[in-house]
Amino acid sequence: MTPERWAEVKAVVAGAMESPFADRERYITCACGADRELRREVESLLAAADEDTDSVPAARAAVTAARESLVIEGDAVLRSIIERALGPQYEVVRLLGRGGMGAVYLARDRALDRLVAVKVLRPDLAEAAESRERFRREARIAAQLSHPGILPLHSYGEVDGVWYFVMGFVRGQSLAERLRLEGTLPAGDVRRILIELADALEWAHRHGVIHRDIKPANVLLDDESGRTILADFGISKLKGTIDSLTVTGAVWGSPQFMSPEQGIGSTDLDERSDIYSLGAVGYTALAGREPFAGVSSEELVFRRLSHDPVPLQTVAPSVPEDLAAIVMRCLARDRDERWEAASDLREALGRASAVPTTALPEPVRDLPSFGPYAILWAVSWAMLAFLTVPNTLGRVLLLLVAIIVPVGLVLHVWNIGRHGLRPLEIVRIASWPPEWWGMWWPRALRRPTDLWPRLPWQARLVRVVLSTFLLALPTVVLTQQWFGTHGVPLSAGWNSLFLAGQVVLVLGTASVVAGTLWWTHRRGLSLADGARFLFGATVPSLAWSKPDVARLLVVPAGDVRPPDRDSAADHARAVGDLIRLLPDAASDVGAEALRVARRLASAVEQCDREIASLAHDSSTTEIDRLEARLTALDASPTGDGSDTRDLRDLLTHQLDLVRRMHARGEGLAHRRAKLLHLTRGLWAQLCLVRNAESASVTRAADRLRALCAEITNELTHRPTANPPFMSVT
Repeated sequence: MTPERWAEVKAVVAGAMESPFADRERYITCACGADRELRREVESLLAAADEDTDSVPAARAAVTAARESLVIEGDAVLRSIIERALGPQYEVVRLLGRGGMGAVYLARDRALDRLVAVKVLRPDLAEAAESRERFRREARIAAQLSHPGILPLHSYGEVDGVWYFVMGFVRGQSLAERLRLEGTLPAGDVRRILIELADALEWAHRHGVIHRDIKPANVLLDDESGRTILADFGISKLKGTIDSLTVTGAVWGSPQFMSPEQGIGSTDLDERSDIYSLGAVGYTALAGREPFAGVSSEELVFRRLSHDPVPLQTVAPSVPEDLAAIVMRCLARDRDERWEAASDLREALGRASAVPTTALPEPVRDLPSFGPYAILWAVSWAMLAFLTVPNTLGRVLLLLVAIIVPVGLVLHVWNIGRHGLRPLEIVRIASWPPEWWGMWWPRALRRPTDLWPRLPWQARLVRVVLSTFLLALPTVVLTQQWFGTHGVPLSAGWNSLFLAGQVVLVLGTASVVAGTLWWTHRRGLSLADGARFLFGATVPSLAWSKPDVARLLVVPAGDVRPPDRDSAADHARAVGDLIRLLPDAASDVGAEALRVARRLASAVEQCDREIASLAHDSSTTEIDRLEARLTALDASPTGDGSDTRDLRDLLTHQLDLVRRMHARGEGLAHRRAKLLHLTRGLWAQLCLVRNAESASVTRAADRLRALCAEITNELTHRPTANPPFMSVT
């Protein structure tokens, strides 16, 4: 085979390997045309590549070489084409990623000084009307959906046969990449992600758009805003319209995440198909595996129609019962049994919670709010009876009022039954404070996950003082009033003593509050965070997970302080603390993880230094200044002199240099983000090893060891091309 012919075969093979499986046949037909020999060579390599890797290493190597060849040889050509197509408005910075439909480039919008992503349809695919229509439809649908949770489209066009559209740029990672690194996500994170995705889907469905390809790879996690963003409407359809691309009954989508009706090529898909896919995403994030993991693609269609997935709580027992029930309802085989609309799903997720109340039997879940209310009611009316009412009959009547709610609580417990709980457990649950409570409460009567034991003594002190103040001041005032209403004269000394007690209570409490607020300020907390830390509710919430706040909490015995999410150095510290708690069978991989964590911290620190050194001299302001000077120089009437030409050449060279420096800064920012993602994944995998049961330690350690090898390779061999931030299909 001649080199030219081999290059042609490599190009077609690489394109076919990158194309979605459902599109592969269509792509090969389009790329090979009437050349039967070329088609035979391509199909032979693809068939070999689909077999076991060990049995056909030569074929696999050929396919890999073809793919790499296409990336290296084709990028320069495609980049020059897109630069001409975009014109002066956009400055192409670098390649973000490639896929079956084309490539995505990072670019800078010069007019608005913002980063954007430019998606380009591959020139060979642009020759097919069907590919152009699919690309155009994706742009048209995305343009209709203006929502914070949907990747925005800025512009769309075609220049000299190059089809492209400009969309928002997300600096972060896909959910698929995060799951690959971390295995599973905390229930609170999954709940938030599902709520934001359901909100975005509700908007799309309201505009008649069915996504049809919801999967972790199409869910983007924005590092800057923290938002979850839904991307890639490439195979979406408008509800109630005939889809010319799928009218033949072809199956489009991702097999592990599509609904049963989508899997058989049904043409009457509605919102509930997307809800099924969203449930599959939630199941995967909570369980660390797809709902039908291990089932072959050929069997998957029939298994999904005839079987339900393994119950989520069977696979992941730590998932809250209500959250698991919501996800499993999304995965109902009969779409009439799923959530009717994404808004219903969003509201159900909003009501779901990871607090221990959800682990209680349904009839007794209101006891934690009923019990404290009954106690407060009884104490308040009893105090009024004894301190403000002078006659016995009045006191008896108020005491009868005082016991109404406690008696109602007893009758309520009698009516609902104990549901397997011992009487003492019923009493303790009924005595839990409300979820909004932040003051003192007997430790034995607090919720199991209450953060009170982890508060430093300063935070506990101010809460005890405030609780005392709220009880003591009314008691002092009412006692003084009682003496007056009962005709007991008080001497000047006693009146002074009551007044002094009130002053001491007010000034003492104010001093403690001011002092502890100053303490939180010295520890780096804002006024709002400091007030929340000192006086806020002590049930677990996202507010307690903020790095500055979490750093002040006391670490429980036998545990370590979680790392600051945005600090690689703090992750290395946490890894060093955690490896001392690993089982003996994982001690070697723990030591390896610590070495890798320290290397990651050093690499991130180096990126920070390089970014800081480039930031001033290669800013977008400097680029705009040089461009403005060149424009003014070109417009100058003395622009033909030799000195002017030399100055123009100098400014042009300087502008090229600054642009390269700016592009390098962007590349370093991307690398820093990727290293942080790897750092978080390393910590998550190490936690899985620590928490694994004895029978699973070896398997968890092997996964951690593989991640360490991947990170070592990343640190040793810096990649020449960056992975995509989004699905490129």
